[in-house]
Amino acid sequence: MKKFTLLVAAIVLLQSEASLQVGIVGAGPLVDGKFDLSEGYTDGFRLDLAVVSGRNSTVTADDGRLWLYQDLDDNLYVNLTLPLTLVDNTYGRNSVGWGKGVAPSGKNHNFKDLKDSDDAQFRFYNGDGDLVLDFVLDYLTSSDSTSSGYAAGVDVGQDSKGHKGKRGRKGESEFGVGSVEDILEVGTSLDYNFNTLGHVLTEDSPATDEDYVENSEYAGWLFEVSYEFKIDGDVFGDKGFGDIRIPLIHVSPNKIARNKVFNYDREPTPEPSTICLLGIGALSFIRRKVKMPMKCGFRFL
Repeated sequence: MKKFTLLVAAIVLLQSEASLQVGIVGAGPLVDGKFDLSEGYTDGFRLDLAVVSGRNSTVTADDGRLWLYQDLDDNLYVNLTLPLTLVDNTYGRNSVGWGKGVAPSGKNHNFKDLKDSDDAQFRFYNGDGDLVLDFVLDYLTSSDSTSSGYAAGVDVGQDSKGHKGKRGRKGESEFGVGSVEDILEVGTSLDYNFNTLGHVLTEDSPATDEDYVENSEYAGWLFEVSYEFKIDGDVFGDKGFGDIRIPLIHVSPNKIARNKVFNYDREPTPEPSTICLLGIGALSFIRRKVKMPMKCGFRFL
């Protein structure tokens, strides 16, 4: 199956002389693929994604979310959640908002579109701006380590053409910066549905409606697509955590339009009305201009 690409050039943090100051509060969130603000995430961003709809035109998928937390050992927790208007965990006969005459893209959604297809690439920099870790988190792949036979998987690195050094949960990577040992824990929301909840559905997702009302036969099923992981703080060395970028995300297909999606190049902008959601801590920026092939933008939650 051809893999199409959702491209997100991340400009979450662009710093020159100081590392990102992330709120630090004791024990960290549970890395299981389910986002829960009460678990301790302290710093959040809203992502606006531009979906290519024509040669020189785009439509917007808004309300993507990125959350960060750093514990007392400097380990970094990350959760990326994509908007339901773009992609979700409904597929097969029970897909919601997909298909010809329903989704603007006209695309159907099947389990195989999520397994061994969708993924997200993350790059991490230290306080000096040096790239210290580059890896791809597979949304769901085959696994011998779980009873369901499926799990989130990690690829360390990706070359300039997007070719990945596959490693799943074991093995080595051909490309990339850093080591698999730098990634302490991983999870995705479909991994959570299969392995935490035990709802191993490879044909049809639970029946629901356009409001994603929970199906009592499959209680707790997460409909949002989320990527979650924990990074070893030692990877940043004495320079500390500098920034995170998300160069690309594969979403094949998506609901909105054509298969390429860009995140426009705007500086993070505080939103006072919602910044209270951050709880403890706030992000500190020293801006510098960085040339990127794509545009991107984040707003404080």
